[in-house]
Amino acid sequence: MRLFSYKITNDSGFAPNPFFGIMTLATCKPKIRICKKEGDWIAGFTSKELCGDEVGKERLVYLMQVKEKILIADYYSSPKFESKIPDLCRKEFVHQSGDNIYKPEGDGFIQLPNRNHGPKEHEHDLSGKFVLISTRFYYFGRYPFEIPESLRPDVPKGQSANGSLTHDSERAAEFIKSITENYGLGVHSAPHKWPRNDDSWKFQ
Repeated sequence: MRLFSYKITNDSGFAPNPFFGIMTLATCKPKIRICKKEGDWIAGFTSKELCGDEVGKERLVYLMQVKEKILIADYYSSPKFESKIPDLCRKEFVHQSGDNIYKPEGDGFIQLPNRNHGPKEHEHDLSGKFVLISTRFYYFGRYPFEIPESLRPDVPKGQSANGSLTHDSERAAEFIKSITENYGLGVHSAPHKWPRNDDSWKFQ
């Protein structure tokens, strides 16, 4: 068992995207997407930039176990992930927040219209090569919570390209157990950056 933690600076339901019964990390954090393996656990914590939490006071936004790791081209091409393609014509925000934004074309990709990433993120996103996919995830969004010190995994003090590995395997296992045994799978709250009058995150 390997548990990696990192700090989230923008929680909009895009990276990660926890909707339609599948959590995906398809953009941002390219080194995490390259280096993490099927079976690894990834925990996303708050940051000062996201919500003002100081170093050492970060709270848990989500926990996921990587089930699959596929190429970005295969992510776009698979009918299983069509719901993750953003549709800006739909009024529900959950349909506009998809992270499946890179369509293979020729020897490269074109970036689809979306609300989160523009041309300046194109190269950075694609450098990650892979999409991490999870069906075993716990997403708490704008209502993150503190982890008791005795269970707290290693969280980087700043931004970490690879995330911090919790070397104490027993503590990592106890942390994961505390979440998986006390919370149901799936989405528990809207992301931090989400319209207050849109509850489409509840009904995907």
